[in-house]
Amino acid sequence: MTIPVSEQGRLPLDTQSFREAMSRIAAAVHVGTTDGPGGQQGATVSAACSVSDDPPSILICLNRQTRVHSAVLQNRCFCLNTLSDDHEGISDSFAGRDNLEMSERFSRADWTRLATGCPALDSARLSVDCEIYSVSEMGTHSIIVGTVVDLRMTDPGKSLIYVRRGYKSLDT
Repeated sequence: MTIPVSEQGRLPLDTQSFREAMSRIAAAVHVGTTDGPGGQQGATVSAACSVSDDPPSILICLNRQTRVHSAVLQNRCFCLNTLSDDHEGISDSFAGRDNLEMSERFSRADWTRLATGCPALDSARLSVDCEIYSVSEMGTHSIIVGTVVDLRMTDPGKSLIYVRRGYKSLDT
């Protein structure tokens, strides 16, 4: 992708330039899951971070046009599953790259339900189970803050990172 750059390194402020700029920020790769009255759903998520340790809370950003967004809001809970470097296939499945039905995506791995009933990936580096605290809207996405009600950590291994539109591995 070629984007015109001025002599000072500035890009035009448009959607294409912004997406290119954001692709240069390395991010951990997660699968966000939910289950309850709104159904079992999951999606690959890279926009997530901690908010506070008192009370323990995290946030995720979800596109309002997705099925997982509707399900998370109806279920009032989500689980953020942090992926390791051997989970590229799981990330691709939950990103919809292989066009699998949701039940098929979940069948590609082993899951355990945590306190909210949300599926936690058994081989995830970290699973953080949350109840929704607040929802704010910004542009096409919702910023969903969850208070942590359960968590599980496994052997750290290598982290799966996404940067410049590709997967990388980070030894931690």
